[in-house]
Amino acid sequence: MPAKTISYTIRQAPEVAARIDDMAKLNGFATRAKFMTHAALTYGGGDEAIVAELSRISYALHQIDRAAAGRLHLVKPRDIADIGRRARAALSAIIARNAG
Repeated sequence: MPAKTISYTIRQAPEVAARIDDMAKLNGFATRAKFMTHAALTYGGGDEAIVAELSRISYALHQIDRAAAGRLHLVKPRDIADIGRRARAALSAIIARNAG
C-alpha cells in the first residue's frame, strides 16, 4: 500500500452492504469503495442527475468493452439491447438538461 493511502473499516449489516453494492453496479461503479468515495466527495453539491447519467454511460461502455475483448459470455443478448437504451437515454437526458 502506498504511504499516502489511508485504509479504514466500516461496520454495516449485510443488507445495507448489498443495497450499496446494487446502487454501485446500477451507476457503473466497479467497487463499493469507489462508489462510496464518489458519494462522499460529491455529497450535497453538483448535479447528481448528470452524474447518474454519466455513470450509466460508463456502465454501458464497460459492457461494450467486455464484448469487444471477446468476453461475450459476460454479456447476455438482453444486455446489448439494454446498453443501447441506457446510452441513448443518458445522452438524451444530458442534452435536455444542457439545452434548458
